[in-house]
Amino acid sequence: MPYLRFAFRSLLKTPGFTAVAVLTIAVAIGANTALFSIFNRLVLHPIDLPDADRIVRIWTNNQERNVVGPVLSVPKFELLRDQQTSFSSLDAAAFNSAVLTREGADPEQLSSLNVTTGFLPTLGLPPARGRNFTPEEDAANGPPVCLLGYDIWKNRFGQRESLVGETIMLNGIATTVVGILPEKLPAPISFVQMVSPWPFAPPGIQPQAVQGGAGFLQVTARLKPGISFAQADAEVRTLSKRYAAAYPGRLDATNENELRTWVEETVGPVRPTFVLLLAAVGLVLLIACANVSSLFLGRLSARQKEIAVRVSMGATRWQLIRQFLTETAVFCATAAALGVLFALWSLGAIERLLTGTLPAGTVLTLDGLTLAFTIALSAAAVLVIGLVPAWQASRVNLSEVLKDAARGAPGGARGSRFRNFLITTEVALSVALLIGSGLLLISFVKLQATPAGFNPRGIASAFVNLPAQRYATKGQQADFYYQVIENLRANPQVKGAAAALSLPISGFGPRAVYAVEGRPIPPTSERAIASLNFVSDDYFSLLQIPLQSGRLFAATDREKSPGVCIINASFARRLFPDKPAVGQALLRGQNADIRLEIVGVVADVKSQGLNSPPPDTMYVPLQQWGGVGNTLVVSTSGDAAAMQSVLRASVAKVDKSLAISFFTTMDSALQQSLGIQRITAWLTGVFAGVALVLSAVGLYSVLAYAVTQRTSEIGIRMALGADKGQVINLILSQGLRLVAIGLGIGLAVSAAGARLLASLLYQIEPLDPVVFAGVAVLFSRVAVLACLLPSLRASRIDPLVALRTE
Repeated sequence: MPYLRFAFRSLLKTPGFTAVAVLTIAVAIGANTALFSIFNRLVLHPIDLPDADRIVRIWTNNQERNVVGPVLSVPKFELLRDQQTSFSSLDAAAFNSAVLTREGADPEQLSSLNVTTGFLPTLGLPPARGRNFTPEEDAANGPPVCLLGYDIWKNRFGQRESLVGETIMLNGIATTVVGILPEKLPAPISFVQMVSPWPFAPPGIQPQAVQGGAGFLQVTARLKPGISFAQADAEVRTLSKRYAAAYPGRLDATNENELRTWVEETVGPVRPTFVLLLAAVGLVLLIACANVSSLFLGRLSARQKEIAVRVSMGATRWQLIRQFLTETAVFCATAAALGVLFALWSLGAIERLLTGTLPAGTVLTLDGLTLAFTIALSAAAVLVIGLVPAWQASRVNLSEVLKDAARGAPGGARGSRFRNFLITTEVALSVALLIGSGLLLISFVKLQATPAGFNPRGIASAFVNLPAQRYATKGQQADFYYQVIENLRANPQVKGAAAALSLPISGFGPRAVYAVEGRPIPPTSERAIASLNFVSDDYFSLLQIPLQSGRLFAATDREKSPGVCIINASFARRLFPDKPAVGQALLRGQNADIRLEIVGVVADVKSQGLNSPPPDTMYVPLQQWGGVGNTLVVSTSGDAAAMQSVLRASVAKVDKSLAISFFTTMDSALQQSLGIQRITAWLTGVFAGVALVLSAVGLYSVLAYAVTQRTSEIGIRMALGADKGQVINLILSQGLRLVAIGLGIGLAVSAAGARLLASLLYQIEPLDPVVFAGVAVLFSRVAVLACLLPSLRASRIDPLVALRTE
């Protein structure tokens, strides 16, 4: 307790110093705490399931055909289910949607999963109310039943307990609610609002395609006790080869399969970004600690006599070290408390900023692990900041200090060298952080400026799913969408309307095998794959996708007319490098019996994201192929976000039982696709700016302190004839020498580590000379300014006053 009381009194004697030191460390600890909290929630503990590390998903990995994802065909799932020995359960799911209709309420489209009976037990998710499906319900013609989402039960049915066992209308069919889903579902199924049995008959995929190897199932399994991930992975790979040997003619025969944990699938895409941000904010903390440690060393010069008196009265070195470490601990604890408050405020702001990017239901807050991390961080800061100053203070020269004959820095030359080392380290770390931030910022700017291939301005869209029972034929499906399009065009707020299976940037869309007419037709499992999109006549003009050759779809391209298609430019160049693509034909279908004449070539469109190359794409007329689920697209000269009610009314005018879902504007979809890159560039830029300021302040404080310590020397020099310019050069050269060393180390470290950023960069090399040179020039100018102020102060020293004080 005496040490604590003395520490508080000592710090309060210098409130300015204490405030600056506490705020500097508080901001750094707060930033680290906030970022670690997000990392802990989204990367370390993204899902809350029993033995989550034992839950795996089976992935297809066929790099040659660009088929990489958690998708399997029904026949391969059945082979794995029947022959595997590594899993205690293995279940399948397929995404779907259904329209909920209630008396007195607008229809509502629900995102749903069709699953096998064991899916929820495999995840360890018992229903919040009611029961799971029975084997009799999980059948091709089983009774219509569902598990309703917790939020739907709460917000649409008032959490009425009696709902379990009652029937509701889904897609116009009376469906029994047998249970309520848990309140929170893990990613990537966190958005699911309803679960139904039997995932093996998806709408829009023909039965022959299902049995022919079309991949659409997501397969989840739980490892048996005693079975390792490696053992199960090896068995899945073996069974995949067995499937290929048994069914070489199927579409997915050449697809290799592998295991990935559910956790890895969830966090894999974002882990590199968060590791980078944690490294960047960690550098900021190191720079802040170095800065404050340097300030502590400077502060000791004013306490030399106090220390000497304590030593003369019998204080031991250990007692001095303990006292100074206690002072450091007190101010670091205060900084940590402020840092936690700063982190809480930051998490709220980040949660609002990332709305729509975070998984549904994600709440960012501080938990026990994050607070333990903050405590450990603060303890590390105590040692980094206080250990060396405390050690230097304990080495005081008693006789010299008491005679007031020595006015050097604490620890003499050693203390000065350590301060110089701290500044050099600050400069090196700041330069490395600035270069990384510069690379990411330029990458983001280039990514944002990348042409998407379409014009998003004034475009809104919404998805509509048709019940297959009432819209069974291609003609019925196409007629529905064209009637809605006509209703939209009649609205004065609408400039144009169209429909498509998938939209740019969405990353969604089916793919199909194809062959080129007039060339040898490979087996189905060896044919190339292209993205497939069903679009209405005005789709290209609405999104302003340029036609490069041929024609667009016309009203004559109907169901009974010859099949036609339009392909994108890069696809055309690859298939037909020496002749026009228009007039050639592609052959679709497992038997290559669906002939599509290429009638036009359009510009490339970024459909998988701005940082992904445009895929090979076939566009086919919606009038010829229909489709139960398509997206309506409208353009307006007004506010695109106001088009939701217009779209809803136009659909209801054709079929009152249908609803729209996933409403968005193309501008917001485009911006949301850049969310992670924007946050990364913004945060690293902020961290780099803070590092630059801290380094400049640290450099200034070292030189200002050096001027104070060398007042008599400077006075003597000026008395002997040195002019102001020589004095300025003396101090300036001292600072710039430290900057030059730190700058060289920082550039070397950045060059060695920049390649680690390669996967996060777009159209910029990790060793971009412009960025490296720009950072060097920027830092040099800031450093010159930081050095110049103490130098000017030194040049104004009066020799007589300086000598008289001695």
